[in-house]
Amino acid sequence: MSEKDNLVSQVLLIAEKTGLTKITPIELSDAGNLSIHLAPYPIVARIATVVSNEDADLAYKILVRELRVARHLQSKGIPVLLPTDLIDAGPHDANGTWMTFWNYIPRAQLQVPSPGEAVDMVSNLAKAMKEYPDELPVLGIWERTCQSAARLNTHPDERVQSLLGIFTGIDEQMRLKPDLLVPCHGDAHVGNLLPGPEGWVWCDFEDVSLMPAYWDLASFVSILALFRGIQEPTLRHVLDNMSSKTDLKDFRVALTARILMSTLGNLDYALAGNGDLEFATRELELAEDFIHQIELIIGGNDG
Repeated sequence: MSEKDNLVSQVLLIAEKTGLTKITPIELSDAGNLSIHLAPYPIVARIATVVSNEDADLAYKILVRELRVARHLQSKGIPVLLPTDLIDAGPHDANGTWMTFWNYIPRAQLQVPSPGEAVDMVSNLAKAMKEYPDELPVLGIWERTCQSAARLNTHPDERVQSLLGIFTGIDEQMRLKPDLLVPCHGDAHVGNLLPGPEGWVWCDFEDVSLMPAYWDLASFVSILALFRGIQEPTLRHVLDNMSSKTDLKDFRVALTARILMSTLGNLDYALAGNGDLEFATRELELAEDFIHQIELIIGGNDG
């Protein structure tokens, strides 16, 4: 039996103990987390395979936090994917791998949000996250970028070394005033919006962290703009509707950091055999020029 099959068997055992029977497991995704729809029930098992293998105690804490964040956002009126209330949502221990149970939302055909609608959705999410009352990791999602930067330190590509130089400055800025960091979703990109029958729904709260201002907004527009260019409509909407120079410079820092996080992180993982090297290389080709264009439009670090 493969490792994945063994995990699915463990999920079925846990589900059956809660009273669910005649389950047909349907794999929905296997990227960092293994997601299994427990058909015919409207329940998805989300199994933290990667984090559990690295640090089971950390995986448990992350899953507990995810459940709390989702319920907090619901209480603030944010459309979110919720833990199931049909059975105990968890976390559950599947022989050392931690998992939780969530609602299953069938995919719907929805019109792509306009730039204004998208920015409003992210802004409402960010506002609700700021009111999250519990402790969050400081720069939690960013720390993985720091690890990637360290591993890429001797990489011979001049583009990588140039980005590492930019990384050093941005890292210093982000750590300069920890009291100004705010609770954020952490990874609020378009892929973490699900098109459900009742509209767009936010999901995937494992990277919630204390981050700089505008982190979630930067997360949403960064990859769209990196591949589509500086005139990408949602990015233009953000820039055109920010009147404060302070806000614009805070957004520049967050956007630059988010581009670095994606570019350096994806390259690091791809070189280790865990990602898409072609995609990571394309990001590398675009990142430095894009960051310089943002600096020209908004203004660089003036100290």
